[in-house]
Amino acid sequence: MSAGVNLDDWGPVHAVPTFHRARAGERTAPFGTRERPLPLIIDSDPGLDDALAIGLACASPEVRLLAVTTVGGNADVTRCTENALRLLHAYGRDDVPVAEGAAGALLGDVVRATEVHGVSGVGNTQLPASPNPARPEGAVALMARLLAESPEPVAIAPIGPLTNIALLLRAYPHLAPRIAHLCLMGGSIGEGNTTAAAEFNIVADPEAADVVFRSGVPITMIGLDVTHQALLDRSAARALRELGSESGRIAAELTDYALDRNLEWSGATTTAIHDAVAIAHLVVPDLVAVARYHVAVETGHGPARGRTVCDGLPYRLRRHGREPNADVGILIDRGRFERLLLDAYARLP
Repeated sequence: MSAGVNLDDWGPVHAVPTFHRARAGERTAPFGTRERPLPLIIDSDPGLDDALAIGLACASPEVRLLAVTTVGGNADVTRCTENALRLLHAYGRDDVPVAEGAAGALLGDVVRATEVHGVSGVGNTQLPASPNPARPEGAVALMARLLAESPEPVAIAPIGPLTNIALLLRAYPHLAPRIAHLCLMGGSIGEGNTTAAAEFNIVADPEAADVVFRSGVPITMIGLDVTHQALLDRSAARALRELGSESGRIAAELTDYALDRNLEWSGATTTAIHDAVAIAHLVVPDLVAVARYHVAVETGHGPARGRTVCDGLPYRLRRHGREPNADVGILIDRGRFERLLLDAYARLP
């Protein structure tokens, strides 16, 4: 489906390329419909915005959520696993299995974002206890089993560091064709948020990200360029609270926590709901505009470590013998995104 966007009007994007702006084109990611839901695994490190992303998936009849697997990132992996179990319980989806994955990166130091998300990963929000434990087989084995057993290829939405996905691809390379698409939140065409060069999910494990982008599996990169347009403000938080449901309370509290941090740090009155954009792209076919890029990950140990180097200039790609390996998100309709989230949470308990 054509995104139909003229990038001469690419105004709201943070840190747009100064030389070449690749033009929006056809998406390669599949999308679900009510008649034919897209089978989906979410690999996550919940996480303020992860929590809203999981809620969006739970409420969307366009996807069939097969599992949530966890990875260390926004908080320690044990806390992320407990958060996933409790969020699914609050959202009325105890049927969705949870399995714990990697605690840290393949190589290098452990990177956490507790200064953003709080030590718990979910700010000050109290989540109801879940009756379910995590599955004993672990994240990678659970993903492999679901891929092998599914009658059709399965989409995976990695919205945390890419450690589990790299391990899956290395341990079960024969299952790569069973992955319909990787719609990941991470990276940036422009500047990063954790460092000037790198976005958090990529710099948390650059070696894993390098494995993923070199894998040949179809990828959509939902990076900061598009997620910084997917904003909620205090009025959206009030609207979530006014739903009068447990799920609405949780989403409102998480949004308010993020808004408080942004106001304190930068004076901003909005907060980006990064991870939910990756789910939204699989639910709504024309919400996110994408352009084709060749994406490489910097794995050195200098100031550019974790940078996603995005090249969409055709003559330069030809000169270096490269082909685009990812759709990269470039534009989203903020108002429509907000309405999508509010409508989804209105369907949750």
